Amino acid sequence: MKKSYIFGHKFGQIIFGSFLMCFLIVVSSQAADITDGMIGYWPLDGNAKDVSGNKYHGELDGKVKWEKGKVNGGANFDGKGSHIKVAQKDLFPETLDFTVVTWINGHKAQDWAAVVSARGTAKQAYWMGYQPTDKLAYVWNNDSDKTWNWQGSIKIPQDTWALIAVAIEKTKATTYAYTAATKKLELAENKIDHIEQAPSNFVFGKDDCCGQRFYQGILDEVMMFKRTLNKAEIMQLATIGLNVESKNKLATSWGEIKGAHTLD
Repeated sequence: MKKSYIFGHKFGQIIFGSFLMCFLIVVSSQAADITDGMIGYWPLDGNAKDVSGNKYHGELDGKVKWEKGKVNGGANFDGKGSHIKVAQKDLFPETLDFTVVTWINGHKAQDWAAVVSARGTAKQAYWMGYQPTDKLAYVWNNDSDKTWNWQGSIKIPQDTWALIAVAIEKTKATTYAYTAATKKLELAENKIDHIEQAPSNFVFGKDDCCGQRFYQGILDEVMMFKRTLNKAEIMQLATIGLNVESKNKLATSWGEIKGAHTLD
């Protein structure tokens, strides 16, 4: 009688475990793909093509050089004027949820240098870059100083591979910095309300506002999303990158996307 009970108990555990595993697989398969809401993806592998399928291809201006990046190739900016112009028109209608992600290895050439900026629609600007204190900041809310002058952000790692991101949503914006050498992710939240905007005339490596504000160093894997990526998704991009399923979803050929996409 005791042996039958033990057998039945163990059999029940096995059945429950199998059911739980199947449930998790189903939930995982129904989860949003990381490329959902992707506006543009610029691998910067020897060119400035957008391989998201939306064809927001970049145009080189100045002395951008191509060299080894974090994932295959990357674009090297001299901090003296080299930059990449991207889609000199609206990338999207007004949006509230917006995320920009990129790998960097360099530093600002001047205070308020931009990694990514968009100054084409009056005050409906976007900017992701360096405060004078080297903290990661952004511009939104019609150029409100509660965004670009927010003092609670994190410092941008200097002259080392780091994935940085700004994820904007209705009631807050989150800044992220993942340092590859230490495998450490830092983040901070700016808990203010955000409004809908439609930034245009995107540029990599330069801010078109207020004189010289150039980034100096390498950029790689620039991505934009019309949604707010969460911490787990930022970690996925930092540690795994785009998986095979995500790549297959993009409307592009295998020749345009990085082959193995293995992070160094």
